[in-house]
Amino acid sequence: YKKTEQFDRLRATLNQIAKVQPNYVAVWDFQAHNLSFNVSVEFDDFRHRYIWVKKGIDYLTEGMQYNRSHAKMITTIGRYFGIKFGRSDEHFQYRRMFRDDSDFHKKMDEHLANQIENKKAVGPGGKPDSWLVARLWHLQAQAVLTSPTRKITATSPLLFFSNAPKARMFFADAIEDEGYHNEMAQQAWRVALREWQAYGQRSLPTSYGHTLRLG
Repeated sequence: YKKTEQFDRLRATLNQIAKVQPNYVAVWDFQAHNLSFNVSVEFDDFRHRYIWVKKGIDYLTEGMQYNRSHAKMITTIGRYFGIKFGRSDEHFQYRRMFRDDSDFHKKMDEHLANQIENKKAVGPGGKPDSWLVARLWHLQAQAVLTSPTRKITATSPLLFFSNAPKARMFFADAIEDEGYHNEMAQQAWRVALREWQAYGQRSLPTSYGHTLRLG
């Protein structure tokens, strides 16, 4: 269906595959990547590409309902917000579209315990920012870990716990690129510094059986 560009049938088939094995995380991960990264680039109009990036994220959030304790899957959603909305060739357009996408905000907020509605991801213009929403997903991934030494599938703790503070830094960098050189940018960098320093004080488990602190 992908090769013949029958994308609606592709989506329907992927949904059927996932329902056969809802706890097989690789199915959700692989097909969400297919929608957001491969199918989206088949379209010339960036507005259509934006829609298919969202479809990939929607697919992952559906899979999360069956795999709520899988931290790697949850942080992958945050990674999609960062990579596709914050770093792709169309990131200026995507970030602007995301700020005004109230329906998508509401859908994501249902999975993020009303943190978007409670202004935990506010950027320029008082609207949700894609990097700050990515940060919320990374924090939610951290929250599902029942202990600080629990294994994080296919990701080292060093990288896993750096995602949230890095998203804050990328937010500060992004709004400067967009022309915000006022108190908002300065405050964003101050908060980013505090969160990065807190990351440096976190005890991180190693494969040698002991923990370390980067700070």
